[in-house]
Amino acid sequence: MRDFAANNPTLKASEIIRELTAQGHKVYPALVSQALRGPADKKPGKKRGRKPGTKNKVVAAARTAKSPKAAPTDTSFGNLKAAADFIRSSGSAESALQAIRDYQKIAALVNG
Repeated sequence: MRDFAANNPTLKASEIIRELTAQGHKVYPALVSQALRGPADKKPGKKRGRKPGTKNKVVAAARTAKSPKAAPTDTSFGNLKAAADFIRSSGSAESALQAIRDYQKIAALVNG
């Protein structure tokens, strides 16, 4: 079936069935469509989704010592640079502080 389909690539499944039955072979539509689908030695694709048993695993209590993470209040160089850029764009530190106060007032009104 595969050889016949390879020799006649323009034929559709129904035409292949008609030709092979005319040659005396017992052919069913399901067999032809399965043969045309792909090579017999092709491995099936990976299953989608999470593998069973990977949800809700308990983390081991004894962990190796890691460096402490920075607290959210700690400043980093990126934050300092962004603040400096904001102050420069505002004109002065006082106008930047006033803009922050205005923002806090508006946010308090919006968030209730």
